[in-house]
Amino acid sequence: MRQVIFCTLALLLFSRTTIAQRAFYEDDEDDPYEHKSYFMYGLNYLSNNVYLGRKDTVVIPYYSPYVGYHLKNGLYAKGMLSFTPAKGTHLDLTTLEIGYDHSFGDHFNGGINLDKLYYNKNSLNIRSSTKGYGGIYGQYSNDWVEPQLSFDINKNKNSTDYVTNFTLDHDFKLPDGKSHIIPLMATNIGTQHYYDEYFITRLTKKDKTVKVKKVVADPGKYKPMDYEFSVKTTLMASKWLFMLMPTYAVPVNPAVVTLPNRIVTEKLSNSFYIELDICHR
Repeated sequence: MRQVIFCTLALLLFSRTTIAQRAFYEDDEDDPYEHKSYFMYGLNYLSNNVYLGRKDTVVIPYYSPYVGYHLKNGLYAKGMLSFTPAKGTHLDLTTLEIGYDHSFGDHFNGGINLDKLYYNKNSLNIRSSTKGYGGIYGQYSNDWVEPQLSFDINKNKNSTDYVTNFTLDHDFKLPDGKSHIIPLMATNIGTQHYYDEYFITRLTKKDKTVKVKKVVADPGKYKPMDYEFSVKTTLMASKWLFMLMPTYAVPVNPAVVTLPNRIVTEKLSNSFYIELDICHR
């Protein structure tokens, strides 16, 4: 209960999503496109799909080309196709996103987003039951440590999840004025209905005779899911934008999973993965 109260108050003060989930070019004060409308296209690479510290037993990298349009007033739309070589190269996810980003004075940034997700019916992604989500985020900008917070509502096939992310980071701007190094620490707090549906799907695919309604104990309990440590590096060169971000995720609070004929406690393991983004405007 204390965690829920803290997160609600923090959201009212300064909310923002994890920096890994936002377009990296929005953070650059020296970006000449910041107050212009522009068309963009690019390619995103993710070495493994890790969500709230959880992952499938199979490594699932994504190669994701995307296109989008950003209006100078902060409204934007984006479409992305995510291909993976896991279990044979195929289109695993299609993402459609609309949103709004805005700066409120010199120190507050915020916005909202709505994402529609279309997963391949045979996807191994632990989040494959999620049909879409909406979020609100905010950041308090300063020269020291920047607190950021986001709140997302995820709509799954048969349930709804709530996730809060709290991040602290510092932006080191390099002398060239075009490069940034941003170390950050983050924690995610949320529910696990999506994880429950993931296990049910895996069980029923292996054995069509299995009939289960719930696998994960207390999937609606709001609790810390993981801690993440990242270093984001960005570079702007003419109309090109480059971003590299390695992340080390430490999951916590293992789930208790009821399988046919046995009850097991989830075996958690730390994850290291890399995200690379190349964008042209």
